[in-house]
Amino acid sequence: MGDLGLGQEFHTWHQFSSFFDDWCEKHKVLFIIASLKPLISLRQNPLHYQPSLAATLRFRFVRLICKHSGTYVGQSTVQRNRLSEKIDCPASITLRLGLVVIEASLEHNHKLSEVEFAHYFKRHQLEASMGLPIRITNSVSKRFLAPDLIWNLEDYSKAKDKGMCELLSQLDGLFKSDPGAKVKLVFQEDVAVLNSIFLATSHMRGLVQRFPRCLYMDKAACVNSEFELYSVLCQDSNGRGRECAYCVARRGVPDLVIFIVASLVQSAPDIKLKVKCLTVGAGITDVDAVEEVLPCARVQICRLQVLEALYCKARELAVPKEDKVRNLLHNMANASSPRVYSQYLSDLEDLAPLPFLQYYLEHWHHNKGTWAECWAFERNRDCPFLEHMSFHQQKLRSALSPPLGLAACVRGLLELQALRVEMAALNEERVSELYRAVCPPDSAALIAEELGLAKHANYHVKEVPEGFLLDGGICSFLVSRDLATCSCSIYVSSRRPCRHLFATRLWTGQPLYDPGLLHSPSGSEGQDT
Repeated sequence: MGDLGLGQEFHTWHQFSSFFDDWCEKHKVLFIIASLKPLISLRQNPLHYQPSLAATLRFRFVRLICKHSGTYVGQSTVQRNRLSEKIDCPASITLRLGLVVIEASLEHNHKLSEVEFAHYFKRHQLEASMGLPIRITNSVSKRFLAPDLIWNLEDYSKAKDKGMCELLSQLDGLFKSDPGAKVKLVFQEDVAVLNSIFLATSHMRGLVQRFPRCLYMDKAACVNSEFELYSVLCQDSNGRGRECAYCVARRGVPDLVIFIVASLVQSAPDIKLKVKCLTVGAGITDVDAVEEVLPCARVQICRLQVLEALYCKARELAVPKEDKVRNLLHNMANASSPRVYSQYLSDLEDLAPLPFLQYYLEHWHHNKGTWAECWAFERNRDCPFLEHMSFHQQKLRSALSPPLGLAACVRGLLELQALRVEMAALNEERVSELYRAVCPPDSAALIAEELGLAKHANYHVKEVPEGFLLDGGICSFLVSRDLATCSCSIYVSSRRPCRHLFATRLWTGQPLYDPGLLHSPSGSEGQDT
């Protein structure tokens, strides 16, 4: 049969899997895994050099056998070379440590039908999670996981797929600390290869439920050579972009945007009719079906990113009179009416060379309603998309250092969902200025001091029936549900906003500046002082 023989060596499991898929397609043969042994047992502590080696090679022994090994005639459609009741095809391939082929019996005692090969063959099966049966991965895909299902998946994965086991361990820890979290694991159908992870904690779901009007989505980071991170943000009452969903997806997965949006709506159903605008990055193009999931929403593409993409294309094509072309593009993007847009388009058609004009018409003109000013969701208003995404990516860089495994990526994303991370970026001086404008100097100084202390807060915030419990390890404080009072001695004695009120308001997205916080039971803040 050729192309695969004794002594042949492969340097990574991915290399062997890709080669083997091509080889099977070429020769129309079906193999299954008879047995395998992982390079590192999860029950033993690996040596310092082994984890990276295990990620590359994965197994120290693999035996592949023909699908018809031990198969009876009635179980599959084959034509045998010799008559017997049992097929017992002897074809097999064995690899040992270093992924070296030590056995290659490639002669089959039957011919495989084209129909059967087309029905059963699936690429990437060898790269699949060896511990998760296909019937399990098919059933869990595209629906939210239950905590007990995570435990079952862990049992299947143990000692077979270290990477999947570590990922499931992270998700198990998430559900133990946050039973209301929503997680999806999506596998390729009939192949236990993980395609994407959707993740929204209870806190993230709460934010999008409170602030659903405008959402922002873009590819936020590259996780590794195979996976990318997409983030969905909302804007809270303080004008800050807040994470409300993550999706770690394999490159090239189709219909990803609609999957993310649909999963977000499923995790927070109340937002379905409340989302009025979804702004996406210029690199996200498959947005046509979004309005079916968000029927009251307009989809728009970040205008500045569209212009940057057009400017880059003009440079790439060495467009003559590039400055004039850039000015026309800028004027089209910021046109005050469809008529003005059409006038500038006519000028572009006269000025731009045909290759650039074709690019523009094919990629951007047909969806001009999603990015040109005259069709904007809110005209004559700056879109905060770039500001929110830039701040979000800055936070990601502090927690994620690609390339990462999926478990490490999920762990880093969850670590970002902490009060200390949000407080670190607080501009307390801007809030203090607002209070100085309405407070006596002494009161304003005390409020500024509390804001400064809030920035260094390191509390765990938990929503309870009475309000929000801030646990600092040594002592805890209860902030009322309306975010107006606190059990701490500073608030009780002065009736002024304390660090705990500010921390909880920032965490939940409520305004840091609220004149209502200045009133005391006996009258105004001025009377109190």
